[in-house]
Amino acid sequence: MPSYDNILKYLFSLHRHGIRPGLGPISALLSILGDPQNAYPSVHIGGTNGKGSTSAMFESAVREAGVTVGLYTSPHLVRFNERIRVNGALISDSDVIKAASIVKRACQGLGEDPTFFEFTTAMAFVYFREKRIDFAVLETGMGGRLDATNVVTPLVSVITNVGLDHMEYLGDSIRDIAREKAGIIKKNVPVVTACEDVVALREIKRESQKKGSPLYVLDKDFRTRDSSARPGRKDAFDYIGIKKNITGLELNLKGMHQRKNAACALAALEIVSSAGIAVPEIAVRKGLKKTLWPARVEVLGKRPLLIIDAAHNPSGARTLKEALEGFKYRRLILVLGIMADKDIDGILKELAPSADSVILTTPRTERAAGLDDLLERLAPYNKKAMTVSSVARACGVALKEAGAGDAVCIAGSIFTAGEARKYLEKRLKDQAAGRRDR
Repeated sequence: MPSYDNILKYLFSLHRHGIRPGLGPISALLSILGDPQNAYPSVHIGGTNGKGSTSAMFESAVREAGVTVGLYTSPHLVRFNERIRVNGALISDSDVIKAASIVKRACQGLGEDPTFFEFTTAMAFVYFREKRIDFAVLETGMGGRLDATNVVTPLVSVITNVGLDHMEYLGDSIRDIAREKAGIIKKNVPVVTACEDVVALREIKRESQKKGSPLYVLDKDFRTRDSSARPGRKDAFDYIGIKKNITGLELNLKGMHQRKNAACALAALEIVSSAGIAVPEIAVRKGLKKTLWPARVEVLGKRPLLIIDAAHNPSGARTLKEALEGFKYRRLILVLGIMADKDIDGILKELAPSADSVILTTPRTERAAGLDDLLERLAPYNKKAMTVSSVARACGVALKEAGAGDAVCIAGSIFTAGEARKYLEKRLKDQAAGRRDR
């Protein structure tokens, strides 16, 4: 039996195959495995930003209803196991070994090795079947039409929004990217979206009409509003749904943008409830209030205010900027580590103007943008700036610079967010232990 470390080494070695859009290899692999993806109903959630948060809120509500639910998301922040969960629990190391071994044996019947994402997607489907889940929540990896997750026929498809990202694979225009995202729409399967871009929404509408799929659009078919049940409570809202209304809802996830994600999750919950997956109102309330989704405007400390966010494209950076405006602080110290293949200028345009100082860093990946490049691109904003070679050291420098009334925000990439969270959680834990020992 291989060890957990050896399995991970093998899995990550599959990155050598890069990204290979297309459903042929994953379909062939799943066929050998007995098509485990068809063993349970599912929801399929895509979009440029917000799909992870939407998946997490949907899963939390379904779990509160007593349904055994699997959640498949990507990428992970700290540990590979985060990608595959059942009832909120991460897949165990031993089950990673077991699922990977099953998939690896099945790969012998293929003409070529699968990609990393194809392999891990097959692992999730196999593990969910093994655990006899009642329902699966599946987040797309990239795009939609040719994404390895797009082998299911779900009860409902969700497209949170469409923005410019992964342009080297999905196309260099909103129209092209929207067509790829809309590729998760299945014949006669309802579609929920919070997409606001006129061009993108037109493509989603065109595909849903072509497939005969009912389309439900935020602010047309369902919406949210400040809570009439709890006036004055900025963190409470009402959901005015397709057929059902719920007042006085509260979110655990921070930022007004999470209302849109929550609205998508709630509309999708309405649809699956009508299809037989009963999720009562009390489960919805508890689920939204308990949802945990790290590195999404995640507050790790109060003095100074310490926020981590996985914003890695201009629309995500804009959402983060708007969320930061909802907090009170004196100075903002921004820690940024961005991938070289992302729209660096677009991200800086959103975040740099509001920062008092910027610390540029590089997460441990070959894809990270170089410090000299980041510094040159930041120069037009005339900000106090410095470069620090590691994310952990950059976080330490930022915290040393910050006063109790200041804010430190770490963003730019999910890789940056993951490394920062690992370092900061340990630092905060050690500080708490030190206080207890005194």
